[in-house]
Amino acid sequence: MSDIQDRTGARQPELFSPERAARLDDPAREEYMPVAAIVGRLEVPREGRVIDLGAGTGRYTFAIAKAHPDAFVVAVDTQPGFVRIIAERCLEGKYDNVVTGDTPAGPPADRILLLNVLHEMTDLDLNPVRAALSPEGWMLVIDWEAGIERPVGPPREHSHTRDEAVARLQSRGFARIEPIEAPEFPYHFVLRART
Repeated sequence: MSDIQDRTGARQPELFSPERAARLDDPAREEYMPVAAIVGRLEVPREGRVIDLGAGTGRYTFAIAKAHPDAFVVAVDTQPGFVRIIAERCLEGKYDNVVTGDTPAGPPADRILLLNVLHEMTDLDLNPVRAALSPEGWMLVIDWEAGIERPVGPPREHSHTRDEAVARLQSRGFARIEPIEAPEFPYHFVLRART
């Protein structure tokens, strides 16, 4: 078996490292990725199940859990370093409605948050994501827009344009994709994707 992971479909050659975790919690990110706007755009239903996929340090996981204490929030990250960070923070904050893991397995989700992750995901990574959605559920995709000159984020060649992201999601079985105008995210595109 090869030690080289198949990165087909991913625009970024490597995953964001837990060694750079402090960048994910930088307060300056609030200027172009406001937490309240992300939580609001999810429109979490009462007692809903939410998956924060590629949760990193859990910054948005815990914001969702706090805003919706009746919801069940699953923080998923494939990197053990991030899973450890989230688990520790979960205990520190005494969040009873948050669990963490490395796959989106479990009961179907009403909402999936895919924040700054699509450009890192391989085509194979997207298959279990589609399967994790309930028939009535949808995924909120917020990712760096390759067509915008920006002072932050990955290099433009490591990200998608909105149209490229739509085509990629459609090729992986997301049949209904709605672009959302979201001026609160000046460096990103925002999509709502359903199966």
